[in-house]
Amino acid sequence: MVPTRMRSARFLGDGKIAIEEVPVPKPGPGEVLLKTSYCGLCGSDKRLFYRGAQVTPGHELTGTVVENGPGADLPLGTRGAVYIHRYCGRCKFCRVGETNRCINPPGGLVGWQTPGGYAQYLVVPAANVIPLPPDISDAEGVLLLDTIGTAAYGIKQCVRHANSPARSHEAAVVGCGPLGLGSYLILSSMGWEATYVYDPAQARMDVALSWGALPLAPDDDSFRSRFAVVVEASGHHKARELAMRLVEPGGAVLFLGENDNPWTIQPTPELRRKDCAYIRSYYFPISAAQENMDLFRAQADRYRQLLHPVVPLDALQEAFEEFAAGKTLKPLVKPNPE
Repeated sequence: MVPTRMRSARFLGDGKIAIEEVPVPKPGPGEVLLKTSYCGLCGSDKRLFYRGAQVTPGHELTGTVVENGPGADLPLGTRGAVYIHRYCGRCKFCRVGETNRCINPPGGLVGWQTPGGYAQYLVVPAANVIPLPPDISDAEGVLLLDTIGTAAYGIKQCVRHANSPARSHEAAVVGCGPLGLGSYLILSSMGWEATYVYDPAQARMDVALSWGALPLAPDDDSFRSRFAVVVEASGHHKARELAMRLVEPGGAVLFLGENDNPWTIQPTPELRRKDCAYIRSYYFPISAAQENMDLFRAQADRYRQLLHPVVPLDALQEAFEEFAAGKTLKPLVKPNPE
């Protein structure tokens, strides 16, 4: 039985989170009510942790369908991951399956413009529920979204651009948070001969090295203009500049890390002559969900190492403080005790 009240997080700003009791939302036409299973902390949520949010954040989540709104007919009990980009299904991009490029998104993003997963229940479009198969748990399903989905989609775009017959077969990842580590595992699954990694936090870098990555020294000129694909996964300006130095002519740089501060690319003869691609991709088309599951299965044991710790909703404040300090990789919040 669905309760009438639930507990939900409110991001107040200045690094403060309040847990409040609020009404359980009702699903509208084409929507479902989900009982939240897990919600993963994301680096982009740090901005909301510090500046506050108008709605409940949380955009990497899984849940179980407990109620259908008018016109929705998902079986009750369906376990699913939530595709956060609401899409119209009618624009020219949606009609060819490119839902992440929808130009008429109804309502914006789950966890950004509409309430997200740091709550016991939430409402999402039925079309945005990605059913989870029996071999992928609710906790593991969180990784199918940004950690795997966003990274894999962007990397595939890079590979399409870095198509010279003379290209190297080496890649680099700058930033070893969950998005960077996910990028390393994806490159590994795609068969790249050697992938180098860098992060100023040695503990994070050590995780990638334990999986077979090679260490990158940012001041070593032997790495300059060497890599066909470079993934920048931190958002720091110096990391972006490093990524542009590392990419070879004809290669591609993927800018995954986010940063609200303006960033200026200083033109230099080296940059002008590289004839490379700078790619800022966004999320992934929902049609890629099965591919994301296959990528998880290929290295499931390693992906599972990212999922720690798992905390109740009451511990969200402390979890964010540790996450913001770089002490954890992919903490999960479990809003419901059972």
